[in-house]
Amino acid sequence: MNWDDLRFVVALARTGALARASKELGVNHTTVGRRIEAAEATLGVRLFSRTTTGYVLTDDGTRLLASLQGVEDAVHVVERQAHEHRDSLEGTVRITAPETFGVSYLSPRLAAFGKRHPELVIELLPSGEVLDLGKRQAQIAVRFFKSRHENLVVRRVADVTHGLYASKAYLARNPVTGVKNLAEHPLLTATPGVVEATWLSKLSSGVQPRFLSNLTLALVGAAKASAGIAVLPRYLGDVEPTLQHLPMPDEPSEPVWLTVHRDLKAVPRVRVLLDFLAACLTEDRALLSGR
Repeated sequence: MNWDDLRFVVALARTGALARASKELGVNHTTVGRRIEAAEATLGVRLFSRTTTGYVLTDDGTRLLASLQGVEDAVHVVERQAHEHRDSLEGTVRITAPETFGVSYLSPRLAAFGKRHPELVIELLPSGEVLDLGKRQAQIAVRFFKSRHENLVVRRVADVTHGLYASKAYLARNPVTGVKNLAEHPLLTATPGVVEATWLSKLSSGVQPRFLSNLTLALVGAAKASAGIAVLPRYLGDVEPTLQHLPMPDEPSEPVWLTVHRDLKAVPRVRVLLDFLAACLTEDRALLSGR
């Protein structure tokens, strides 16, 4: 058996489509199809049925999937343990973070870190998607939630506080006198369900969001264009010279967690970046919390 064929089977089972599996594996879709056929021929069973919506595991495929995933997990363990014993500061470190935080806060600091360690390649993956550290989609994650997986090591290093902001030009024409006055203004916020949107609905029952986006940089742009009052993280709103902070009760906060797989935390190139990020986030606590 060609053991490498098994990762193609697991990827197709996970994604349900040749195109998505090929993107995940970094090959073309014909290669995925060919390797699936090879695995089926070697095993002597049909693993997938092709439907109008994609590829679905057969009964035999479903029966074998848990064992195949076990092989994949074992390979990832070997890879992580191999990386753990590399003592040099050379190579690539991938870090994932929420999109706006990654672009606005992390990127300039990681660029400065890169100047100090030119032998390292820092790959920043700012995204709303939660990447799997166990499968080495990234080595380090900066998250606004605490990961519970037993193989992940987490450390709370700061808190990001949110507040209300409007452009000075907008406020000159539309003064805000307090919480009761908020219902008279167009609100710019994230979609319902996130912590800042929940706070806004509790702050004043009469508020009506007029512009919604889960990309905070879009809210910053709308606020600077005098579209209304935006809910922004303090580290972004406080540094915008055209925006003014509007103090309100119980401004919400989110914890910032540094997250790494326990097999990689002692790898020198990972460790040095973890220490750097912890130092930055600790030093910038006042900036991030607005205090």
